[in-house]
Amino acid sequence: MKYYYFETSNFIFNYMDNKIEKIIKKIHSINDIKGSIVITGCGITSLSWLFNVSGTSNTVLTSYVPYSKNSLQEYLGKKLIHHVSENEAVNMSEVAYEKSKEYLGKSDNNIKLFGLGCTGAISTNRDRKGEDRAHIAIKTVDSLSVFSLYFDKHNRDRKSEDIIISKQIINCVANVHGINNNIQLDLLENEKFYESH
Repeated sequence: MKYYYFETSNFIFNYMDNKIEKIIKKIHSINDIKGSIVITGCGITSLSWLFNVSGTSNTVLTSYVPYSKNSLQEYLGKKLIHHVSENEAVNMSEVAYEKSKEYLGKSDNNIKLFGLGCTGAISTNRDRKGEDRAHIAIKTVDSLSVFSLYFDKHNRDRKSEDIIISKQIINCVANVHGINNNIQLDLLENEKFYESH
């Protein structure tokens, strides 16, 4: 699996591989499932992938990146108690789901909605205590799924961690669309992946 990075004016553009692109094309081809995605701290590459494949409006009602703690608190409408946790990801997905209901037109009664929240603390340019990790939650009218990733911070960099998190975000959206051929995460032997439904 290859990823290509081109640095231009301090921005890094990440080109997705063919499997990811094919799955996103399948996602975007289904026009009766739409949702909102909110991401903080990591997983931003997933938005680039979703928006770089034609048909994004069939899938995404809104996306939001409340990067600072204060902006996330404003989005959630409450103070953060357990920052970068499964609970926070669930709260984010629940608010995103409610936003999806607000943004959907009244005539779109047959649309299935989802809300996805992703929070994480990954490799950075300062010493930070604790594990490099991410938590993703996705909510629909009748389901709530939560996924957690824990990285080997000594053998990963920010780019590789963000790509893995972004792959799992795409997997979550794909699964809501009934697409189950998941993208492999390619975790190292001592890295951990948990899920609950």
